[in-house]
Formats: sequence, structure tokens, C-alpha cells
Amino acid sequence: MQERPSFLVHGERARLFPVLADSSKEGRATSIFLSCLANVQEYADVLLGSVGRRIGKTSRTRTYTEVQFEKAGEDMARRPDGLIEVKTGNSRWYALVEAKIGNADLSREQLASYVKIAKANGVDAVITISNQFAVSPHDHPVQLKPRELGAVKLYHWSWMHLLTEADLLLSNEDV
Repeated sequence: MQERPSFLVHGERARLFPVLADSSKEGRATSIFLSCLANVQEYADVLLGSVGRRIGKTSRTRTYTEVQFEKAGEDMARRPDGLIEVKTGNSRWYALVEAKIGNADLSREQLASYVKIAKANGVDAVITISNQFAVSPHDHPVQLKPRELGAVKLYHWSWMHLLTEADLLLSNEDV
């Protein structure tokens, strides 16, 4: 069993075949995506590279769902959908993941709470996934003030972007 980061109180390894209720569509979609990210090196290279995180041959990507953080303060009731950990040598990079499916939009309040949780736990970034369009991962559909973000980076991937990147890798036979 892989050891989860010390700042997590709870976190399950992301699974390609999630053990979640059928009614938990968002959780299932996030788990499947995160599992692919952790297990398909080429996919991780492309997606994490788009947010400035290069993956080397010795890097290891781990992903978790159903995460609960040690330091969540007043935001303890809020739980992001996942966590990405990239380990390269002694260096570790972490990103909280929040996903929405269907017509659900990201809310400014929820995003601000996740940034606070990220800051309190030394997480480097917050990555959101939804059907909301963004020109690039750096152009987020929900705006937060720079002082709210601090050192935490904010990125966004649309589900269509994730599908397109997977399709390109497959059609170019890069996987």
C-alpha cells in the first residue's frame, strides 16, 4: 500500500474501477481520470506539463480521492475531490483537484475555501475540472484576487480538453 502524504487525514488511492455508489458520478469520474493520470506516463506528461510541472523519467505520480486534510480549519466540511502528488527525487509537488460534471459550475466560495486548505497544508496548486471553457489551463473561468491565492497556483482543465489530449495521444500512437 502506498503511503499517503502526512497532511492527509484520509485519502484513497484513485482507481480505474472506483468502489463508489453509482449515484456518485462526480467521484467516479474523478477517480477514473486521476487513475489514468497516475498510470499513463504520457498522459501525465502532457497534462501536468500544461500547468508547468515537468515529469521526468524518475518522477512518480500518485493520485488520491476522498481526501481529508489535517489542517482545514473552518473549511473542514469542504472536501476536494482529489489530490495529485508528483515526486521527483526529494522534491514533491501537490495539487488539490476539484471536479464538476454535467452543467455544474465551479463556485467562487468553494474555490476560495480550497485555496485556503491548500495554503494551510503546503499544497502548491488547485486544479479544477468542469465543462466550463478556458483558453488555457492558466485562464481560470472563476477569478480570485491575487492576495487570496498567495503562492497557490490556480489551473483549470475542461473535460473536453482532457478528452482531446487523450485522443491525440492515442491517434498519434504516443501511448
